[in-house]
Amino acid sequence: MLQFAKTRKLSFERSEPRNRLLLQKRQFFHSHRAQPMALEQVMSDRDSEDEVDDDVADFEDRRMLDDFVDVTKDEKQMMHLWNSFVRKQRVLADGHIPWACEAFSRLHGHDLVRAPALFWCWRLFMIKLWNHGLLDARTMNNCNIILEQFQNEGSDQMKS
Repeated sequence: MLQFAKTRKLSFERSEPRNRLLLQKRQFFHSHRAQPMALEQVMSDRDSEDEVDDDVADFEDRRMLDDFVDVTKDEKQMMHLWNSFVRKQRVLADGHIPWACEAFSRLHGHDLVRAPALFWCWRLFMIKLWNHGLLDARTMNNCNIILEQFQNEGSDQMKS
């Protein structure tokens, strides 16, 4: 009986009038976004604890990466781009990595070819994925072909 009482969600309508009055006077804030919440949101059956706010996650990721002292600025930027991409695309399993690498190359190709250090960080990262058995040679080749296309587009634009 006690276990059931702990896990049951308290509804606003079923709460005691005294408790309801106390709750109405209080301001509640979202656990991830720190934004004010209406009482109806607080008392609803919908649990937002697992929500991910991309802006907050990006900020926390950058802050964590800034703490590394033995990593270059370009390596940190590469890690942040990858972490953000993986989180937004919900890359969850090892089998998703080949698709993710090709999609990442397409999405960030322009930026990668414009910044040689970032470009090499991406290639080294793909080699690490290959060393761990997460990426095959064909996918690495596909990613490099995608990046070469971006390089060719850039050199064609410079010529004209």
